[in-house]
Amino acid sequence: MVNRFKFNGRLYGEVFYNDTGIVNLNPTIEDINNSLDLFVSNSGVLYLEQNKEEGNIPFRLTLYAEKQKYLVMFGKSNPEVDDGVEVRTFWDDTRAPGLISLQGDLWDNRTISENFSLVRKAFNEFYLTGDIDQNIVS
Repeated sequence: MVNRFKFNGRLYGEVFYNDTGIVNLNPTIEDINNSLDLFVSNSGVLYLEQNKEEGNIPFRLTLYAEKQKYLVMFGKSNPEVDDGVEVRTFWDDTRAPGLISLQGDLWDNRTISENFSLVRKAFNEFYLTGDIDQNIVS
């Protein structure tokens, strides 16, 4: 099977505490991985976003990073949900239930990962295919 998906979007974000801004209007897979490297041990937010949001398709992947804890949110247009956007995240039943503070907001601890290779896999898969396996984000 040949994948005919071509990512048409941008990569942008900010690494906190050192004021590093990221803006790339036509990123390559190498650009994405180089940007992700900045978040392995730094705090910040990174977005990989399609230029057009058409129909029921994925359009944004967001990473929140702080103290080597990572939250990935995958946004997909879906007119059947209340606000028109279906959001999927990591979900790990082995993590303790409860809330954890990340980037000033409280999140369910089970949506947080400390495995950066999983974060990288999600970003690479979204860039290459336009979607993310339901086994990675639910």
